Amino acid sequence: MNVRRTLLRGLVLIAMIGLPTLLPAQAKKNPKKSKATTGSSASAAASEAKPVVLATVGGEPITLTDLENAYKRNMTRKNSDIRSLQRDSAMDFLNLYVKYRLKVKDAFSRGYDKDSAVQAEVASNRRLLSETFLFDKKIIEPAVNKYLARRKVDERVAVMVITIPQGDNADTTKAYERAMRCIQMIKGGQDFLSVAKDSSDDRETRDKGGVLPYFTSLGGIIRQLEDAAYSLKPGEISPLPIRSRFVYLIVKKLEEVPRISVKLSQILVPSYEGEDSLAVRRRADSLMNALQGKSEEAFAEAARKLSIDKSTAEKGGVMDQFYSRSLGFENDNHRLLPEFEEKLFNLKDGEVGTVHTIYGAHVLRRDSTKTVNPEEERENVKKIYKKYYFEDDKRNYLEDLKKSLGFVLHEDVLQDFVSRIEPNKTTLDTTWFKKIDDGTKAKVLYTMPHRNISVGGMIDSLRRHSDMRGSSLSKNGITNALNKIADPVAVDEAASTLDKEYPEFASLIREFRDGILLFKVEEQEVWSKLKFDSTAAHVYWDSTKTRYMTEVKYDVSEIYCLADTTAKQRYDDALRTKNESEFEAEAHLYTQRDGYREKNGHWGVQSIRNSKIAKLIDPLKPTVGAILGPLPFERGFSIIRVNEIQQPREKTFEEAIPDFAPTFQDLMQKRLSDAWIEGLRNKFEVKYNQANIDATFKP
Repeated sequence: MNVRRTLLRGLVLIAMIGLPTLLPAQAKKNPKKSKATTGSSASAAASEAKPVVLATVGGEPITLTDLENAYKRNMTRKNSDIRSLQRDSAMDFLNLYVKYRLKVKDAFSRGYDKDSAVQAEVASNRRLLSETFLFDKKIIEPAVNKYLARRKVDERVAVMVITIPQGDNADTTKAYERAMRCIQMIKGGQDFLSVAKDSSDDRETRDKGGVLPYFTSLGGIIRQLEDAAYSLKPGEISPLPIRSRFVYLIVKKLEEVPRISVKLSQILVPSYEGEDSLAVRRRADSLMNALQGKSEEAFAEAARKLSIDKSTAEKGGVMDQFYSRSLGFENDNHRLLPEFEEKLFNLKDGEVGTVHTIYGAHVLRRDSTKTVNPEEERENVKKIYKKYYFEDDKRNYLEDLKKSLGFVLHEDVLQDFVSRIEPNKTTLDTTWFKKIDDGTKAKVLYTMPHRNISVGGMIDSLRRHSDMRGSSLSKNGITNALNKIADPVAVDEAASTLDKEYPEFASLIREFRDGILLFKVEEQEVWSKLKFDSTAAHVYWDSTKTRYMTEVKYDVSEIYCLADTTAKQRYDDALRTKNESEFEAEAHLYTQRDGYREKNGHWGVQSIRNSKIAKLIDPLKPTVGAILGPLPFERGFSIIRVNEIQQPREKTFEEAIPDFAPTFQDLMQKRLSDAWIEGLRNKFEVKYNQANIDATFKP
């Protein structure tokens, strides 16, 4: 077993990156509870307390908050502020929103919100949205905020690894006791690094006293080690062994520093034939002294002239990407050699130093530093969290939720149930439940707030539910099947109060409801009336018919050859033909296109819209009777005779229908919609608050 792989998922400890590569050569509001967010929330609260009303529709106010939320959702600009728009653009959007509210209000006035089908659809959407929203608010957002807060700093720890015996009957006590003895030795005054070198089971880390490279949250370190590191203060060790999957860990926190990224340049000093390493170092020191205090351009000029690292020399020694101790270079996560990294971070911006590595002597310059803003990494952190940790956290959340809601798994009944079936089988065995008597079937296996699940009921579910087909009949398999029944019930219970707890969820559900109502009323008033009126369409076509022209068409015959030499011979012969008949006689004898000898090579009339051969010859602008070729075509060569050319003409009404029908239907739809809106404006009075509009949107 590779313990190092267990400790460090995807993190390269001391990557000796290749010479050419490095050496020497990431519709919701931001949930982070930062000061900015808090201030924004305070502003939002003040805004709600004293809303800025821009208009009213039938007495219903449209506030600036309503309009801004709609703008961010519909324009996919969640970070934009509608108040930054010019007044004309803002008014266009406000007018669109007023029309939307008019339509929804009409749906309510017709009682569509009471329609059972609408209510069922709203309930179905609520069920789908609530689970995602619940997990996002209760699990994902808090976790992401925690990890973002952690990513403000880099951690450095030393770790001792005690291997845990594996196997069903393995005794883990001795490993735990051994780990505790190590902790007591350190508490008794012994040096952690010395104890780690003597006692750690991880050979790669113990040779360094257990010291790991710098890391930050979600940077590849296993979760248990990361949690321990962030819970300790520098100098502290974990009071108890930390259990991971295969090992016990003893952790000492060495250092916690602000997470920064630096930009650097370097010169790989050349070594000459017969020159020892000491001489190379001396020349590196001399170059460092000469460049100390000089400008970045002076260093770059020296790098271009002296550095033997071609990948950086031509850039003036500059390594393009910012580098952090915990994540390496920002675009590819490659790591510098430890000695190079240590020297780099011991320099100040503008300082020059030297370091010797397996590649030779380097003169390096720390060019600039930037403090990392974890908030910019939110989406990437969320993606990493959901990939590695979310499912475990969701399981724990659901178990705690069910416990708080009074869900009870009766372990004694479960054990009795499992003892009467064969754990190595699955529910695909149609006789698996035959040995369970009626008394056992009547026992309550699982208690929920509004129902109980008996053993018999569980058997029925395992037999009938398609998502439980093939379930294992082990204790874990039965428990997982129970979770498939109980989890949705618990989620529904927890989600029942989301509207009160989160105003944005209530708003989200209203939007879905209003969208469903809008679809229903628009179907009634517009789409059901939108039929193709041939009389009106004929009037429209008559006023626009000059726009619709047929394509140029060619009547052609072809002699097709697979080889170019044959094609050239057939072309010469074709040039001697006097008319279409003679050309087609040649085609009858020699064309190699399958099925075309019988047709005398005749393709018939071809449109450039859908014919490859017409598209082939159209750019050549041929005349009637022209013989073209040989033209490379479909893995062979074509000699083509143009028998007739049909020039473009105005299309008839019937021919033009496919061209103008979409535009005509759009016009009809707009007329119906405009007439409907006009009627709604008479039914529901619309008022604009010009003073608030003027104060909000500047010209």
